[in-house]
Amino acid sequence: MTESDNLTGIPQEMQAHVHGLLETLQHDSPHKRALLLETIRLIASCDHAGDMKMVSNTVHEIRKGLEVFKPYQAVRKVSIFGSARTPPEDHRYQQVKRCASILRDNGMMVITGGGGGIMHAANEGAGEEHSFGININLPLEQFPNPIVDGSPRHFYCKYFFTRKLFFLKESDAVILAPGGFGTLDEGFETLTLLQTGRTPPVPVILLEAPGDDYWGPFVNSWMRRLVEDHLIGPNDHHFLYHTDDAESAVRHITSFYSNYHSFRYVGEWVLLRINCPLSDEELQRLNAEFSDVLNQGAIEQVFHWPKSDDPGLDHLPRLRMLLNRSRMNVLPEIIRRMNGLANGGDEGPPCS
Repeated sequence: MTESDNLTGIPQEMQAHVHGLLETLQHDSPHKRALLLETIRLIASCDHAGDMKMVSNTVHEIRKGLEVFKPYQAVRKVSIFGSARTPPEDHRYQQVKRCASILRDNGMMVITGGGGGIMHAANEGAGEEHSFGININLPLEQFPNPIVDGSPRHFYCKYFFTRKLFFLKESDAVILAPGGFGTLDEGFETLTLLQTGRTPPVPVILLEAPGDDYWGPFVNSWMRRLVEDHLIGPNDHHFLYHTDDAESAVRHITSFYSNYHSFRYVGEWVLLRINCPLSDEELQRLNAEFSDVLNQGAIEQVFHWPKSDDPGLDHLPRLRMLLNRSRMNVLPEIIRRMNGLANGGDEGPPCS
């Protein structure tokens, strides 16, 4: 048993059983042992039925969500948010449906809240085999739309926070169509997590139908006001892409992954996994343009590091940097510039 496997907080009469369980996990992930210990401590210390019900439901929803998404880890997925009240004949519905079909044709899947309106449009455009639906249990029941109803990629959540966990954890991009309080909540939470570095960098698209101006006041008035009042940074607009063209929205996503693969933290390091390595000249140009956002050192290209990485990804080259954490809003710029350098100056097709 390791030092981190101490039994502090676990009643004496349970310790022998817990020790045996830890022994069976001794060659497994330390996070499994930590989860086991924290669960036992919670069971031993909490006697409030309502609290235990909340924790039990939360763990159940997380376990269920992980099971649903596990077979599709290698597939790019896009979360699409928008109003549940938008009817099929509305031009906004048709725009989202078209965008989802283009995402499908580009090998991506869509994730929605599984309900009606814009959610139905996205699932309809992508089709059942390329759709996920995460419904929410509400006092006013939200029924699953007919595309995801009965699908193995559909499940319910009782809590909004577990539902939103999967919207962002599993997404490689977020599309915000016109919607009400729920859409705005999901949009602002996404931006907050990107700004603070609590979620990997992903494209966020404000999608409108041609001739619509739902997002215009936010982009042209509120964003400017937030910058002028020093409430957000002048580079925070790089998190957003505003368009009324479905093809352009999808290109904005696919170009983001033309060479960039994925992101992780390792201690103080920010790592960008990439599909194809940069040349020495390309790396020098990247450093020349972004050295001012580093705490120290330079952007370095490394191979087979760190040793512990997600299975199947340890072969990818990486760019590592000691990024100033207050400059997370520059990460999309770094990624797109790196993509352009790797692809001969543009963000076109993936490198080969």
